[in-house]
Amino acid sequence: MAHKSGQKRTFGELEARKNAKTKKTTGWRARYTGPDFARHSRVFADKMAAEAWLNDERILIERGQWKSPRVREAEARQAQARAITVSEWARRSIDGKKLRPSTRYRYEYNLRKWIAPGLGDIPLAQLTRLDVTNWYTELRAQVAREARARHRRGNEKHDGRGAAFAAYQVLSSILNDAVDHELLDATPTKVKGALRYEAVHDPVVLTPEQMWQMTELMPGYLAALVPLAAVTGLRNGELRALQRRHLNLDDPMRASVSVRGSASNLKQAGRYNEIGEPKTKASKRDVAIPSFVVPILREHLEQFAGPGPDGMVFRAKRGGVLHASIVEHNWQGVRVQVGLEGQVPGSGVVLGDPREVMR
Repeated sequence: MAHKSGQKRTFGELEARKNAKTKKTTGWRARYTGPDFARHSRVFADKMAAEAWLNDERILIERGQWKSPRVREAEARQAQARAITVSEWARRSIDGKKLRPSTRYRYEYNLRKWIAPGLGDIPLAQLTRLDVTNWYTELRAQVAREARARHRRGNEKHDGRGAAFAAYQVLSSILNDAVDHELLDATPTKVKGALRYEAVHDPVVLTPEQMWQMTELMPGYLAALVPLAAVTGLRNGELRALQRRHLNLDDPMRASVSVRGSASNLKQAGRYNEIGEPKTKASKRDVAIPSFVVPILREHLEQFAGPGPDGMVFRAKRGGVLHASIVEHNWQGVRVQVGLEGQVPGSGVVLGDPREVMR
C-alpha cells in the first residue's frame, strides 16, 4: 500500500523533499524512533531506497542486532581502516602531501623500491614495531650489499647508510600521517638511531691546473660550468636552474650569481624540466663571482645560453632545463682524465686557491 508524503507508517516515516521554487520532489527523508528512543533519519534520492532502508532498520531491531546508524558507520570506517595495507595508505599519504617535485619523486622511489616490497602487503593496523625493525635490518643489509657492488665497479664510495636513512625517513613520515588521521594509535617506527644520519661529503678540491683541464675537456656548452661550480660551490640543481637574469656581470669586480631556484632530478618522462624552490630558505642567496670567471661566463652567454632574461644559462641542446644525467655523465668522463675521484659539480667541488688561477 502506498503512503502519502508525511503519512505515518507501521514503522518509521517517509517525507518528500521538495524544491522551494519548483515544488518538484528532489528526494525522500526516512526517519524512525530507535530502541534508544532517539530519532534517526537519512535522506535518499528516491523513494524505493528510503523504503528499503526503513525495512532494513526494522529487521535489525526485530532480530536484536540493531545499533545506532552512527555507531555502525563508525565501525564500518574502522573496519575499512583495518583493511588498508601499508602500500595503500602510503599512496594516499604521499598524494595528500604538498611536496616539491624532487621530494615527491624521492617518496615515490623509496616506496616502490624499499617500503612496498618488505611491508606493503601488511594491513596498516597490524603493523608492529617488530615488523619495522626486521624490515630496517634487512634494508641496511641490502643497501650495504648494493654499495659494495658499486664500489667494486668503481662507481661509488658510499656505504649505503644514506639510502637506508632516506627510506626509513619516508616510512616514518607516512606512518606519522596515519597517526594524525587516527588510523594508528602510535607510530611503530621506533628503531633507535634510524633517523640520525649526517651525510659526509668530502669536497673535491681542484687545483687550478685541474680546473682549466676540465674546462677544456668539457663540451663547449658545459665548459663554463666547471669554473662557476668551482668558485661558487653551487649545487647541481642550482647550476642547472640558472637563468640570465641571475647573473650580474656588469662590473667584473662586483660580479655575483643569485640562487633563486633548483632544477629537479626527476626520471619520469615529461617531467625533466621542472624548477622548484631551493632546498632550504637559506639556499636563496647571492654568491660572489671572482673577476677572472666573468669573461668566461660572458662568452658562454653569447654562444650557448637561451635568449632573454629568462633564458637558461646551461640549457639542454633542444632548449629548456638541462637534465642532471647530462652533467653527471660529462663530469664523470673528464674527472677521470684529470685524476679526480667521485662527486659531481655542486656536491662539494671547490677550487683550492682562486688566487693561483688569476696569476
